[in-house]
Amino acid sequence: MRRYLLPSILAVALVATGIWGYYQFNERNDYHTYLDLQFQRQFYDLIGHVENAQVDLAKAMVSGSTKDITKYLNDTVFQAYMAQDKLTQLPLNHPAIRKIERFLNQLGDYSTAMVNKSLEGILLDEEELNTLTELHSYINLLSQDLIELQQDVASGGINFGDLRREGNRDLGRLNDRMEKFNLITFEERVQDYPELIYDGPFSDHLKNIKPKLKGKEITEAQAIEVVQNTFKEENVRDIEVVGKIENTPISGYYLRGTRNGDNGQEISVAVSQIGGKIIWYLNPRTIGESRLGRKEAMEKAQKFLEDKGYKDMIPTYTSNYEGMSIINFAYEQEDVIVYTDLIKVKVALDNGEIIGLETEGFLINNHERDIEEPQVSEEAARERLNSGIEIENTRLAMIPTPGKKEVLCYEFKVRFGEDRYLIYIDANEGEQRKVLLLVEQEDGTLTM
Repeated sequence: MRRYLLPSILAVALVATGIWGYYQFNERNDYHTYLDLQFQRQFYDLIGHVENAQVDLAKAMVSGSTKDITKYLNDTVFQAYMAQDKLTQLPLNHPAIRKIERFLNQLGDYSTAMVNKSLEGILLDEEELNTLTELHSYINLLSQDLIELQQDVASGGINFGDLRREGNRDLGRLNDRMEKFNLITFEERVQDYPELIYDGPFSDHLKNIKPKLKGKEITEAQAIEVVQNTFKEENVRDIEVVGKIENTPISGYYLRGTRNGDNGQEISVAVSQIGGKIIWYLNPRTIGESRLGRKEAMEKAQKFLEDKGYKDMIPTYTSNYEGMSIINFAYEQEDVIVYTDLIKVKVALDNGEIIGLETEGFLINNHERDIEEPQVSEEAARERLNSGIEIENTRLAMIPTPGKKEVLCYEFKVRFGEDRYLIYIDANEGEQRKVLLLVEQEDGTLTM
C-alpha cells in the first residue's frame, strides 16, 4: 500500500502545480491585457488632443476678432499640454518621442505668448502669423503620423502592455515600424521650423542655457540607488536603467521600476547625470473618484517636497483635471519669490498620492542669489498703477526676462472690475515689466 502512496502524492502535487501555474499564467495575461488597454486609451487620447490643437490653431489663424484669437490660442495651449502629458505616459523610448515632446511644449508656450500679446491689445504681426501657419502645418503632419502609427501597431498585433518588459521583441518590432513611418521623418522635418523667440520657459533662445546644477557625474548603478533612496517610502522596486536622456539642458538616466501596493504599477523616473538629482517622476496609474480638495492636495504636495529635501518652496498656482491636481511651487529666498526656480507636483485626488514630479526648472536655475535692496520703494511703485484698481496683495518677486536675466519686481495682485491681475513693477527702475490676467476656474487658476 505504501509503495502507491508516494506516487499518488506526487501526482496530486503535480496537478496542483499545474493548476497554480495555469492560474498565474492567466493572471499575467490579464494584467498585460489591462496594461495594453490603458496604453491604447492613452494613445487614443494623445491623437485626440493633437487633432484638437490643430483645429483650435486653425480657428485662431482665420479669426478676425482679438477676443476669438485669444480664446482659440488658449484652447491650443491646453490641448498641446494635454497631448504632451499623454505622450509621456506611453511606454515608448525612442529619440523621436523626445523631439515631439519638445515640439508640443513649444507650441503651447508660443501660443501662450501670442495670447498675452493679444490681451495687451497688440495685433499679431505678419512674421508671427507665418510662424503660427508653419506650426499648424507641423501639427497637421504629426496628427497624420500618429494615426498611421496607431493603425500599423494595431494591425501588427503589438501589445502595448508587453512593451514594459526589457528586451521584449515587440519593442524592437515597434521601433522598426517607427523607423518606417513619418514619426521619424517628423523629427527631421521639425528641425526646419523657425526659431521661436518669445518669453517662455521653452523658448529657443534659452535652449543653450547652462544649468546651475553642480556635483559629480554618477553611474547607472548610482542612479538606481538615487531612485531607491528617494522613493523608499513609495516602495519602488525592480528599478532598471532603460536609456539615457540627451540633447536637453540636463542630461540624465531614464529608469523604470514597479511600485508595491499598486498591483505592480510601473513608474518611470529621470535622474540627472551630474549631481544625481530627480528630474521627473511619473506614476501613470488609474485614478479613482476624487475625494480631496485643493487645500488638502496642496498640503500633501508641500509635505512631499519637504520630505524629499526641497526646502523654502512656496505653492503658487494650481490646476485640476482628470482627477489630479498639478501644483506649481516656486523657491523663496529672503522673502522674495523666485519664479524661475519652479517645481511641479502632481497629486492624485482619490487618495492624495504623489503621482508626478518635475524639477527641471529648479535644477536649471536654483542658486543663492545676491538680492539687493530695491531702489524704488513700494509706495513709489504703487503710484505707477492705475488709480482705478484695488490692490489685494503685494510682495517682492524675481521674474525672468527674454534675455536669460532676472529682474526684481513688486508683484501686485489687483482687482479691476470682476477680474484679477498680477502686475509687476521693476523694483529698481520703476517700469512696468509684465501684466498677467488671472483666470480663476473651478479646476484651478491660470495666468495669461
